[in-house]
Amino acid sequence: MNKSLTLVAVLLTVLTAASVASATENKTLCVFDPSGAHGDIFKFAKSYQTAALGWGVRFKLKAQTNEVVATSDFKAKKCDAVLLTSLRARKFVRTTGSIEAIGALPSYSMLKTVIRVLASPKAAKLVTTKKGFETVGILPGGAVYLLLRDRRANSMAKLSGKRIATLIHDKPARVMVDVVGASMVPAEVGTFAGIFNNGRADACYAPATAVKPLELTKGMKRGGGIVKFPIAQLTFQVITRTASMPAGFGQQSRKWVASQFKAGLAMAKKAERAIPGRYWISANASETMGYHAKFAEVRERLRKKGVYSSTMLKLMNRIRCRKDKSLPGC
Repeated sequence: MNKSLTLVAVLLTVLTAASVASATENKTLCVFDPSGAHGDIFKFAKSYQTAALGWGVRFKLKAQTNEVVATSDFKAKKCDAVLLTSLRARKFVRTTGSIEAIGALPSYSMLKTVIRVLASPKAAKLVTTKKGFETVGILPGGAVYLLLRDRRANSMAKLSGKRIATLIHDKPARVMVDVVGASMVPAEVGTFAGIFNNGRADACYAPATAVKPLELTKGMKRGGGIVKFPIAQLTFQVITRTASMPAGFGQQSRKWVASQFKAGLAMAKKAERAIPGRYWISANASETMGYHAKFAEVRERLRKKGVYSSTMLKLMNRIRCRKDKSLPGC
């Protein structure tokens, strides 16, 4: 190749790189991770950051250990996108936030199906809102379980009269406590573990990933345990304002995040395996049906109150019944 052709090739490479750089938009992604920049969720955000370059966005990551602050920053437009738990994401996109509806998805395979459906281009209307918010990714965070100080309270009937540490901002959990006839012990994310561990509550709820870092085995060491029955499916969701992102960004993002399901679930399963077997409490058929019946009652109450999306509940019900027609509502 002569010098002229070489010079032309170099010039074209530089111009192409410059064109790509100019086409890439700089955005900020606020990432809620209780462990900050050293946590597993933030590590996922780094992989997401790399993938997003291919969709025309260069994200600056901002780690936040307080989910309320992350939510507020997104509302105030200090962040162009935010990675939150489904509990907080529901404030922006009610449909995808309803994935964690109590008892709606009793298995990870069901959750995987829901996420795959929502990642389809045909589901665009379900992941966007009239206010301009859009869910551009859903990652599994693990099943939420009931933790007991006394394992004998392992059924809905036996929870009556018990004290349950309940997050103040978690309306579905407050309704659940009321339905089973228990009493609520108000708590925050930073206080519920202490309330449970020191005996001010007889029970609490949490994913397996919270057991070790929050030392929740302290509250179970004298005859307590974890009911091996998913109360809900925790997910982490990436929320944006559709108008602030490049055209087609949302669909590309949802497809990529859905492809990371196995990797995301691995974190939750690893935490579940790390919990000593003696703490797990298996629910028999009668107890299992009792949970399903109460959960169905709670979902219906919250649907009528507008907390859960009717459309999403119907979708999850179809998926749930396809797997097990004996469940309530099937």
